[in-house]
Amino acid sequence: MKSFVMIVVLLCSFQLKALPLHYFGDFTGSGHYQGTVTSASSWVNPPLFALNSWSEQVNLWGFEATAGDLLSVDMLTGSDFVGGFSIYFGEITAQDLLLGLFNNSGNTGSALYVGGTSTFMADSWVHDLVLGTTGFYTLVAGGKSGLGFGTEYNYVLNVVQTSATAVSEPASLALLLSSLLFVGFARRR
Repeated sequence: MKSFVMIVVLLCSFQLKALPLHYFGDFTGSGHYQGTVTSASSWVNPPLFALNSWSEQVNLWGFEATAGDLLSVDMLTGSDFVGGFSIYFGEITAQDLLLGLFNNSGNTGSALYVGGTSTFMADSWVHDLVLGTTGFYTLVAGGKSGLGFGTEYNYVLNVVQTSATAVSEPASLALLLSSLLFVGFARRR
């Protein structure tokens, strides 16, 4: 039994994907995540080359999700800049950033655009975004307003990830009762 448990643990550990080195951090579920970027406008107007390769002009956050999960993100920023973010299915590679391929509202390299904030409005939130595929996702956060002239801009991401596999108690109870009725009916026949 002990060796079986060890094999299961090893197999599960091979399934976990290591966070790419150029990523700022990862979401391990719902919570508050803090970050700092060095540009007030790189998310909306990225430089042609070397985005995020020599400084934290934008932050890349990684997280795992299951198909059907709901994701809500609120980005809170200071008064010196307005933040924006994009969500992608897949990894944005260091080469994508080095070659200037970042796109805040479309696919970036092999990463598929899922959703995000507007480039023109002061919105910094997305609520109840349905994640359609199981796997690794990337959230790119940065500034979309160049109102500040500082060297660092802080933000907080309030993340709520609701699992698609969560079954509410009333639904569980209804499933249990219907199963018992079916067993009773089958036994009577």
